[in-house]
Amino acid sequence: MTRYINREISWLHFNGRVLQEVKDPQVPLLERLRFLGIYSNNLDEFYSVRYSAVLRSIQLKNKVYRNILEDQTDEELIEQINDLVAIQREEYDALYDSILMELEEQGIFFIDDTNIPEEHIDFVSNYFNSELSHSIAIYILQDNLKSPAIRDGAFYLAVKFWGKENLNYALIDLPTHIFPRFVLLPKTDDKQYVMYLEDIIRYHLDEIFKVFRYEQIEAHSIKITRDSELDFDNDLEHSLLEKVSKSLEGRRKGEPVRIVYDRAVAPDTLEFLIKKLSIDDYDSINPGGKYHNKRDLMKFPNLGRKDLIYEKIKAIIPYSFQKYRNHFEAITHEDHLLFVPYHDYSVFLRFLREAAIDPKVSKIKITIYRVAAESQVMSALINAARNGKEVTAVLELRARFDEANNVKWSKRLQDAGVKVIFGVPGLKVHSKIGYIERKEEEGYASRYAFVSTGNFHAGTAKLYTDYTLLTSNEEISEEISQLFKFFEANYLVQSYRHLLVSPQQTRKKLLKFIKKEIKNHKKGLPSGINLKLNSLSDKEIIDMLYEASNAGVKVRLVVRGLHCLIPGIEGLSENIESISIVDKFLEHPRIYWFVNGGNDRVFISSADIMERNLDFRVEVACPIYDEKLKKMVQDTFEISFHDNVKARYHDAHQSMTYRRNNLPSIRSQFATYDYLYEANVTDELLHELEEEIKDN
Repeated sequence: MTRYINREISWLHFNGRVLQEVKDPQVPLLERLRFLGIYSNNLDEFYSVRYSAVLRSIQLKNKVYRNILEDQTDEELIEQINDLVAIQREEYDALYDSILMELEEQGIFFIDDTNIPEEHIDFVSNYFNSELSHSIAIYILQDNLKSPAIRDGAFYLAVKFWGKENLNYALIDLPTHIFPRFVLLPKTDDKQYVMYLEDIIRYHLDEIFKVFRYEQIEAHSIKITRDSELDFDNDLEHSLLEKVSKSLEGRRKGEPVRIVYDRAVAPDTLEFLIKKLSIDDYDSINPGGKYHNKRDLMKFPNLGRKDLIYEKIKAIIPYSFQKYRNHFEAITHEDHLLFVPYHDYSVFLRFLREAAIDPKVSKIKITIYRVAAESQVMSALINAARNGKEVTAVLELRARFDEANNVKWSKRLQDAGVKVIFGVPGLKVHSKIGYIERKEEEGYASRYAFVSTGNFHAGTAKLYTDYTLLTSNEEISEEISQLFKFFEANYLVQSYRHLLVSPQQTRKKLLKFIKKEIKNHKKGLPSGINLKLNSLSDKEIIDMLYEASNAGVKVRLVVRGLHCLIPGIEGLSENIESISIVDKFLEHPRIYWFVNGGNDRVFISSADIMERNLDFRVEVACPIYDEKLKKMVQDTFEISFHDNVKARYHDAHQSMTYRRNNLPSIRSQFATYDYLYEANVTDELLHELEEEIKDN
């Protein structure tokens, strides 16, 4: 009997759940179009990270890739991946065509180079000549010349032009990093027309190549995905900053792992390109439609059609902050838990801004994994340093695909006087924590800490669901402070009574907590395990959850993404139920909740239950001690787990079946907002009642 699901296959089924959103009529039309972009973006990252890791294992001829299915070869896995992606691509192309038809019903038309309305020809020509033509890079491909360096994820037109006596090939580098992919043409008769950027170029091929003599010309799209692994050498003379900067250059020239091409391309053109670009038999060669890089659909414009997008929620500013003069006073009196995007992320940003200018604040310390290109968090740190405060930023330069942004910020921080620590040798710092020290003042705590399940990124705070705890709890603040001492001196390994810290403790503590639930169940005490995660793939933890299930412990899982455990198998996991939710926002918080004989242990964490998070990263899980906040985490977990609109079951067949029942509809993301809104109103009413009692 199979006990596990391969993580790559499970992840591809998660991406299949993203495709399900495209089919859901409850999702507004333009949002469905953007889910096509999300699917495409996810798949690009999968090939550059996960697929390439399996390829390296094959090419190095040793078992570098660690497959939870020990009897499956790397070659078998590659074949399984390619077969599944091919099925999904067919579904993707059909969905794309159906969305275009629905857009036409709404008066929104995609036109290409073959059917430009006469009234728009001048606009298209002017756009090309005045804007676009100056930014196009053209590479003539010749047998005696090396091929140009094809950028990872970039998008090209492969051009073939020929006459009776000559045949030429060229590549056009589409400047989508400069111009929008979607060009809006002037409206006519309340109809909106949209062109892909490459179709404007196709329309002007004769103008571009007029220096050549040819009789026929054609252009088809291609895209190359490269291995994204950074190559770090063991040169001790160079800093991590120098190594990352150098390796980023290498990534641009990484080995290709996939080529996607327009299936209408001529066979000789495809053969020439594959040879010229050094694509080998191990690489994934995927036929597709006319358009690639559909991840750009994520940024498709709203077109002024509010009826075709999700209604924006009005983020809640917790009333508990409004009772106090400033955030330090508020956090001194009680712990606070923000749950974005339902709660307004500006509350956290204001706390940092207050810290940056408060004359009594002496120290600010924070870990940085991913931040915005123009980050208010980083601006607050720079402001604090310029105001004479001791500011420390533990900045992880190896945050995949954010390396360049983090290198840029490291220099800006250092220029402002911030002490920048570049992670921990051999470990990625993935924890999201901060520490603030303030001089003694009556009515205020002197130490504050914050712990988040997500990045300190104002942009993703509008799209990802995440918890952030703001606390002046002395035990938690002390242990956060100790962790920053470890970052500064890695030999100062601490033990922690309250936090769970990877790689030292989290695995051991999780196993201990699960075993405790088994013991409690056998004693007839309240027991249960509830986990909300992005990913579940650690074999040892999965086996212990199986053991808990066999002992009769109820295990409830909400796992958005990859999921290697198989629930509901008699004699193995019949007491485990697991769902995935894909909806308007990206589910991102991690919750560990153990019933613990009735004295519930509840943690929020940055760590998924994966080997890399438990053993090879610095992660933090923080206990929620405040009973009101603990109940909030438990209640919002319950709302998620009982979703019967957007929840899909995890099962042995990865069927992606929606949970449906006869209970009242619960769409958990919408219900969570309602729950938090009502709780905030209740807080306000209770405070007004308390004030009225005082006055009387």
